[in-house]
Amino acid sequence: MKKTIIATITLAVAASTLCAGQIVEAIVIRVGDRIITRTQYDKRLHDAFAEIEQTIPPAQIAAKKDEIRKNLPNDLIAELLIKDRADRLNLTVGADEMKDAVARLKQQYGIETDRQFEESLQKSGLTRADMEARLRDTLLTNKVFGRELRSREELTDRELRERYDREKEHYRLPERAHLREIVVPRPDNAAASEQMQKRVEQIAADARVAPDFAKYAAAVPESVTKDKGGDMGEVARGELLPDLDKAVFNAQTGAVIGPISTKSGWHILKLETRLPSEVPAFESVKDKLRKDVSDETFQRDYKAYIERLRKDAFIQINEQNVPST
Repeated sequence: MKKTIIATITLAVAASTLCAGQIVEAIVIRVGDRIITRTQYDKRLHDAFAEIEQTIPPAQIAAKKDEIRKNLPNDLIAELLIKDRADRLNLTVGADEMKDAVARLKQQYGIETDRQFEESLQKSGLTRADMEARLRDTLLTNKVFGRELRSREELTDRELRERYDREKEHYRLPERAHLREIVVPRPDNAAASEQMQKRVEQIAADARVAPDFAKYAAAVPESVTKDKGGDMGEVARGELLPDLDKAVFNAQTGAVIGPISTKSGWHILKLETRLPSEVPAFESVKDKLRKDVSDETFQRDYKAYIERLRKDAFIQINEQNVPST
């Protein structure tokens, strides 16, 4: 999916916030002494729609826009609550932090010059000031989360093992096979193809009696997979072409299979080992488990955190001022 700079830095507050005394236009949202005006709300909506039109398949655009319209008020409230919380925690973003963040953003998009950066911002519909304001808010939000939400590193092995015991089937590995192969391409010429067929049959016969299939596979000049003795590593059931898959997973360890003819050529396979479907040991999936659990935990903790902030805040939504477009 195509991704633009605007997508990277609109995670936090996209609209600036001003004190009530500075505003002379319609207020859409008020959170404490912070407000979002109709103009600011409309700009956030416009930017979100522009991002959708650049990144979402046409058939999904209308539904995604409806989702944005529905969620935007609560998204903005959450963002302003977090910004207010940052003030209460005396969290700020320094000039060096901003400089480093801009440098990382440029690196992420392969941008080498300021001119390229300005052009990229322009394509995303952002001015330099817009970008810096949004990036600053994103950094500030990350600081709040780092201070008040639990990080994945804090998950204990006991918690992870409990999750593993409950959901170990989710991590089950499919049936697998460790294979080596000899693959001979099919010539375009019919006569040459017929001759090669005979050669392949001889290669298969020799492979079956070879004391070391890997050495033999590496020595077959016609094979396009002779590097590393034709080692394919592990393949899971269903990953190979149907005819190959059926032959492999109906064979016994040590069998030499083929030649099996395909559109592109002939395959001779050595089934080194068969590995059954199994649930991997806890230690082997602990890192993945930590990531999966922490992603889910973050979403749950974030939702609870915002609900807690909402309970202690004055929040007002002026529905009559919400842009209808």
